Amino acid sequence: MIFSLIKINLRALFAGAYKGGRKGKKRSSAKKKPVAVILIGLLVVYAAGAIMLSVGFTFYGFCEPLFEAGVGWFYFALAGILIFALGFIGGVFMVQNQIFAARDNELLLSMPIKPSAILAGRLSALLIMEYAYEAIIFIPVFAVLVINGYISRIPALGVIFFLLEGALLPLIALALGCFVGWAVALLSSRMRKKNAATLVLSIAFLAAYFWLYMRMMTNINALVENGAEIAEAVRRAVFPAYHLGVAAAEGSGLSFLIFAVCAVAPFALMCALLSRSFVRLTAGGRGVKKVEYREKPLRVSGARSALLRRELKHYWSSPMYIMNSSLGTIATVVLIVLLIVRPGMITGLFDPVNGSLSSFMDPGIAAAFILAALSVMNFVSAPTISLEGGKLWIVKSLPVPARDILTSKALLHIVVCGVPSLVAGVACIARLPMRGAVQVALTLALPASVTLLFAMIGVTLNLAFPRFDWINAIQPVKQGASAMLSMFGGMALLIVLALAYILGLGAVLALETYLLLCAAAMIAASAALYAYLITAGARKFESL
Repeated sequence: MIFSLIKINLRALFAGAYKGGRKGKKRSSAKKKPVAVILIGLLVVYAAGAIMLSVGFTFYGFCEPLFEAGVGWFYFALAGILIFALGFIGGVFMVQNQIFAARDNELLLSMPIKPSAILAGRLSALLIMEYAYEAIIFIPVFAVLVINGYISRIPALGVIFFLLEGALLPLIALALGCFVGWAVALLSSRMRKKNAATLVLSIAFLAAYFWLYMRMMTNINALVENGAEIAEAVRRAVFPAYHLGVAAAEGSGLSFLIFAVCAVAPFALMCALLSRSFVRLTAGGRGVKKVEYREKPLRVSGARSALLRRELKHYWSSPMYIMNSSLGTIATVVLIVLLIVRPGMITGLFDPVNGSLSSFMDPGIAAAFILAALSVMNFVSAPTISLEGGKLWIVKSLPVPARDILTSKALLHIVVCGVPSLVAGVACIARLPMRGAVQVALTLALPASVTLLFAMIGVTLNLAFPRFDWINAIQPVKQGASAMLSMFGGMALLIVLALAYILGLGAVLALETYLLLCAAAMIAASAALYAYLITAGARKFESL
């Protein structure tokens, strides 16, 4: 039974991003599904390869100085810390939805299946994902050792210990991720504003991770030059990482045993804790404060505004939806705060003495391009149709035209992503030295045109690749073909536009003129996609 549950959970995690609708359309969906799977596979390989290449170059710079300084164990300890950080950040966002908020929890609990078997199946699927995260760092770290030839300096027992430590490391990340998810589920079961608490906590973890990563990249030279001092601090503060490194670098069986206990014991305790509270937390409805009804005047609005409020309510009710689809907007809000509170941190980047950006780009143009790049990182509208799930029939039964439903999903993207981008543009105009009205217009127009275009692209792609068979709502957001194509397609678009100017058009067009033409082209493309959505797109939505 446990193996069957593991298979079900793995199928949910790695399910194809496209799912055919009616049985009568098996032939057409059979043709489309391999294309979607291949595209998603290529995008995943590209993203993982880019990260692995970056990790490889980073550790290539660490390897020789650390080993020559006699602190080779710190090389392995640093790798273990990064593997834990990536596994924790990647896993903590899945635990809440995969274990405590999965759509099939009540169905499985109503069957003659032991809750411990359900929990084991879910944890096993999450553990496999943790191993996938680990491989992104572990493989280049090991490859650097082989390329540099330092693998020969490590005892054979140390290499074996390092491989075994790689098998144990995800247990620590999953244990801590489960603890955070368990704590959030326990607290939110007694709170009315649980979504806000989850969102704040998730943003805090993400901000801490990126802050630590940026600090490490900024101080990379200091890390290499002062490796011995930093290694000693790690030995005192993070002793599991120290024993991980010693076991791998020196083949110490005692250190390996200490690390193994530090990895297995928290995981075992977390499994025991979850098994005791799994049913209570997933059953729901306990300890929630009852809301007293208070009579309020009835507000009447139009169908379009009501549909938009419905989309906004759905968006704000899912912290994981916000975190995964709106990273650009979150970064834009951070930029706004910095421009208001600490403007020197931003304006200093354009100082010819302290920064290099101003040597080839004016502040106004740089602001427009940065805001456009942040807008590309958002794909709020891409999973909106898939998120209807099994309740699609409800919105289709409403006495409103299908074009208004699709328009409201595009408007959600425009409101959520466009308003912060507009405020950030105004802040950039107020704080940065703009050179003329053209740069002022460009700072507002370019990000707005990108937001408008990808609002329409997201809905269009989701019409082409809908997915309604998800177990938890995070799957169409993180694994849907429309979401991935929108995100990576946006990055590709920016790269193509930049290369087109650098390799040819820069000789005949001024940069401001080129970017204004790009904004106009994106607005025209948005108009064409809107015309499609309210005509053929609306008919296709009605046939879903």
